[in-house]
Amino acid sequence: MATATKKSRANRQVARRAAAGSESAAITLLVFEDNGSDYRWMILGSDGEGLAHSKPYATHEDAAHAARVVRDGAGSARFDAGAAPGRPVDLSARRDAAVAREDSEAERWLDEGGSFSSDAVTQWSTER
Repeated sequence: MATATKKSRANRQVARRAAAGSESAAITLLVFEDNGSDYRWMILGSDGEGLAHSKPYATHEDAAHAARVVRDGAGSARFDAGAAPGRPVDLSARRDAAVAREDSEAERWLDEGGSFSSDAVTQWSTER
């Protein structure tokens, strides 16, 4: 009889864990106007933190429609933690983005009153 009790308790614990793991986190879809007068949707977590946002839309109605499509399709979405199969990685695009980010940071540094020597710029350009 002791074995039957242990199995029963174990089954209840597994069922409880499965139920807890399947609970959905509360999220909110928010449609808003950005600083560029475009409209976007954003997914907010239960703590109010922004989790994802959309591309810009011309109208509030377009952004709201896209948000509803995301909401309605989220339950059937597949989760893939890895890279998409069959999609090559564009290393040159990654490099170009990194270079643009570095250039932007350098320009901001100069705008904030930073200085440089022409020798350092020449040396930095040849290293790239």
